[in-house]
Formats: sequence, structure tokens, C-alpha cells
Amino acid sequence: MRGTLAVIDADEQVRDQVGRQVEAAGVIAQPFDTLEQFVTRRAGDEQVVLVGDDTPMELGVCEHFRAQGCWLAVIAYASRPSLRRVVAVLRGGGYDYFSLPLDTAALLRSIDQLGDGNGPYAAARQRAALARTRLAHLSPREREVLARMAGGHSNKVIGIELGISPRTVEIHRANILSKLGACSSTEALRMYFEEHLLNGAAARPEG
Repeated sequence: MRGTLAVIDADEQVRDQVGRQVEAAGVIAQPFDTLEQFVTRRAGDEQVVLVGDDTPMELGVCEHFRAQGCWLAVIAYASRPSLRRVVAVLRGGGYDYFSLPLDTAALLRSIDQLGDGNGPYAAARQRAALARTRLAHLSPREREVLARMAGGHSNKVIGIELGISPRTVEIHRANILSKLGACSSTEALRMYFEEHLLNGAAARPEG
């Protein structure tokens, strides 16, 4: 069952647009201008926090709830997200990342995954355990490539560091997605960080 989805974005136009998309998909959207407003006015039944990535605010959301000893799924979005921004959000404890306009079907699938388990914390640990199982299928070289992806490095830089061509890096990345059953690099990176978050600490990228 999908609970209320909080939408935090200082840009009113974008916030309203995202809210309309979410509600058109059958999910209740509660808008907030800032993290502070969300913290003071939230109803308490939100399971997911959708945050515009035009400021470092989404990381503040993760840090706030981590300090409170609880876990909420923080999903960031941006018009043109860069790999470094995706990495920063996932490393900081974010759950997922989407480009605008939102792919609501993919967003709902991501939200529905949170329903597994007996609660948010159990679900997070289950995802981390699943990520660890899937990552175990990667070869040592593929692990090296994934770790450098987590550092926000381009194919060219990864190739230089590992002494291989950018084309070979692309092949490794394709194999990584296939072995992990991931639809995108973002999903593969999320598994990488989730595996390390199982132990209560973010992954430390190589390179």
C-alpha cells in the first residue's frame, strides 16, 4: 500500500508539476518548500520523500532522519542529472534518482519495492542483502569498474586508471547491468551503496 509522498522543492512551478504527475498516478502528494517546513509540518505517514536536486537539500533530508534513528526513502530528481550528482545522492543515503519529466511508472515500481518486509528498516536491510548477493556475481574487474563508477568517473578516466580502453569499460558496464539485473547505471550504483549501507557506513569509492 502506497502512503503519502512528500514533494520538497523550492521551485513552486516544478514542485506543482511533480505533484500533479504523482497524483495522476494515484499517489497522494504533499508539497513542501523546504526541509525545515517538511520537518515541522509533516503528517508522519510519509514513506517516501521526493526532493528536487537543485540544492544540497536532498542530502540534508537523509542526514536529518539518520540522526533521528529512522529511515525514509529519499528520491531525488533533476532536469539533467549528472553522474556525480547521482553518486552524491546515493552515497548520502538516497534511495533513487529520476530525470524530469518523471517516469511515473518507474517511480511507482521504485516505491512499491519499499513495501517488501515488515517495515522501512527491514526493507532497507533486505535490499542491502539482495544487493550483496547480486554483487557477488561480478568479476574482480567488474567490481573495480563499478567502484570507479561510484566515484563518479567517466569511461575514459576508468580506462586510464585500469589500463583498458573506454570501449572495454563500456563492455564491463553492460555486463555489470546484466549480472545485477539492473535497468540503468543508477540502479547498479544504488545496489553498490546499499551493500555497504548494510553495515551502517557508506561505500568509499576507489580512485
